[in-house]
Amino acid sequence: MIRNLELTVLVENQPIGRGLLGEHGIAFHLHADGRNVLFDTGQGLTLTHNAGALGIDLSALDAIVLSHGHYDHTGGLPAVLSRCGAVDIYLHPEALRPKFNRDGKDIGAPKASISALGHARAVHATEKPTEIVPGLFVTGPVPRRNAFEDTGGPFYCDAHRHEEDLIPDDQALYALTSQGVVVILGCCHAGVVNTLEYISELTGGRPIHAVIGGTHLLRAGEERLAHTAGLLETLDVRVLAPNHCTGLNAQCYLRNRFPDRFVEAPAGKRFHFGDIE
Repeated sequence: MIRNLELTVLVENQPIGRGLLGEHGIAFHLHADGRNVLFDTGQGLTLTHNAGALGIDLSALDAIVLSHGHYDHTGGLPAVLSRCGAVDIYLHPEALRPKFNRDGKDIGAPKASISALGHARAVHATEKPTEIVPGLFVTGPVPRRNAFEDTGGPFYCDAHRHEEDLIPDDQALYALTSQGVVVILGCCHAGVVNTLEYISELTGGRPIHAVIGGTHLLRAGEERLAHTAGLLETLDVRVLAPNHCTGLNAQCYLRNRFPDRFVEAPAGKRFHFGDIE
């Protein structure tokens, strides 16, 4: 169990505070009992700038975890590795496959990011739940058990859009703290309900205290939003901080449903969990 967890939003669509920059992307810095982990890297346009402005030393990283292989989560990898040197990187193998959107536009990891993996100390294939540092885990692939959830849009493995990409590389982080489980999402293409139910299963039903990150509810209809909110209510999640790919409609829906638990999470936001003095 992690005694003290400090979670900083390094990259997000919008910044908060003087001197910070925003971009379409996400990256989180986790300081867990003295260990430093980066979850995603954004596009690479604002990561190093914001880290400097927030006093976060990227050269001190113990590990980097990638939630999936889209450009807005992997683009900053070369810049990070140039600062931290050889470090362990955790990703699902499918994250390195070509990825395209509904218009046939390349949205996969940039070639420079894939090449940068050669500078890692080791690249770990997370095809099952994996402990990154003590008390902090990545889920690996999330079982898709609920038919009302989808990837959040039409994605493809080829520019001609012949092969659908179900984004099997999508994974989330979860930390075990004294307050409960803290869940950190990249884009949650596997679905929020699928992901939280799986993490609950992996942790033996421990209370989920916080859910932070991208939920990809951008195009979610009322049924999916209702199911998602229903599970959050059932799990009694105390801190709900959806950002990045959640979408304005879903943000407003969740804020109205959970007014006392909803927290904004722009770049620059810091969260503290565990044995808080």
